[in-house]
Amino acid sequence: MKKITYSVLAVLGIWISMAGCQTKDVTPDSLRNDLLKKTTGPAVVGDRIEFAYALGTTEGDLQNVKAEATIAGAKGTGFSGYSWYTNRNTGVDQPVQTATDTVTNGTVSSAKIIDVATNKAVTLRYYYYPGEEAKGKDVSFRFSGTSSNGKEVSYQSPTYRISRMDMKRSLTLVDGAKAYVSVADMAVYTKAEVEQNNLANKIDFVYIYRATLGTGNYGFGHAIVAPSNADYLKDVTLPTGLAKTRTAIDKRVDVKDAQLRGTTGFDVYIDDLDLQQTTFPNAADYAYGFAADQGAFVKTADGAYAAYVYVNSVNNGSKSMTISIKRLKLN
Repeated sequence: MKKITYSVLAVLGIWISMAGCQTKDVTPDSLRNDLLKKTTGPAVVGDRIEFAYALGTTEGDLQNVKAEATIAGAKGTGFSGYSWYTNRNTGVDQPVQTATDTVTNGTVSSAKIIDVATNKAVTLRYYYYPGEEAKGKDVSFRFSGTSSNGKEVSYQSPTYRISRMDMKRSLTLVDGAKAYVSVADMAVYTKAEVEQNNLANKIDFVYIYRATLGTGNYGFGHAIVAPSNADYLKDVTLPTGLAKTRTAIDKRVDVKDAQLRGTTGFDVYIDDLDLQQTTFPNAADYAYGFAADQGAFVKTADGAYAAYVYVNSVNNGSKSMTISIKRLKLN
């Protein structure tokens, strides 16, 4: 897992502010640019990569910006028309529209700077959504900007590897209803859906909730159980023909993946290598007592997939649990 130390890069704004107030320009260039990649986690299909592209001029006006990706992005790829500034009174970042005509055609995205008389320096956000075509490949970006005096400046980004993982967030499991999870499908089904769609061979684990279990009434809680485990599923009427596969399940309480959590506050990311090399030394065919921010590494019985199942939330009253999944195809 990658643990990222955030660094605050003030470079973007420094030269811009200097260019606006210094009397002696130490560089011969009147049009300059810089780039910051804001997202730090693995680049996963469906999850955007965010850049801040800064552009400033001391001669003429800013006109246009452009980004050229080596692989076309999915829906949502392109420039935002807004720059952001921090309100000194509230400390909250607020948007200011600085561009219009934000368009993406194939690999090329562009935008037109507005209010050019006052916007001598802007920092625009560019979002890239990797599509299936980019999975497992490298992608890079060439950013450029032009000014009214005919000058152009550009910035070539490093190369970024797009993950082979798939990711799906916010799957709600309900005891006795939406309880049957297929890692291959990244989906959860009811008993009726499993039977009607002949999915009996695709179910890797079953969700159940029992406040206590056994004659000793020991605490049990929210659990995922492989079909092979008859003890914990003996009071469940399973779908007809459900294959009794032994999914390897390794509960973890210390892996709080920031992308699966979907909110800030964590800086740990599961990447391809984590799932590819996970050995499951303590795996059972069940895990119980789940609370929010816990999870489990899972390997399907056929060895086709390794996954991390992250618990976003649990609800004892509704006997439900919301999970998010990162999955890697192994063979």
